[in-house]
Amino acid sequence: MSEETKPAGTYEFFLGIADRFGVPCLILAAVLWMIRDAGMALHTTLLQPVVKSHTQFLEATQETLKKIGETQDKQADTLQELATGQRDLQHAVSRIPQSGSQN
Repeated sequence: MSEETKPAGTYEFFLGIADRFGVPCLILAAVLWMIRDAGMALHTTLLQPVVKSHTQFLEATQETLKKIGETQDKQADTLQELATGQRDLQHAVSRIPQSGSQN
């Protein structure tokens, strides 16, 4: 194998990129690659668990709000029955003749 057909190693590859695009572009590419890796790591270790727990929290809150709504409906029915009973009592008491006190 001659030198021209020999596959380039990693070191030669990066030197070729640095020679063609310049060292600042090579540094920028390396920084962007590291940011990409950091973003992927944060996504799997931080964001996915946070989103999962937040979704569970919202589902639990939704169930709680449904139960509260059902309880409020029952409470409104009960208060309506109490109001009807109180009105009936007021009408019954108003029909009782008032007699003067006798001493």
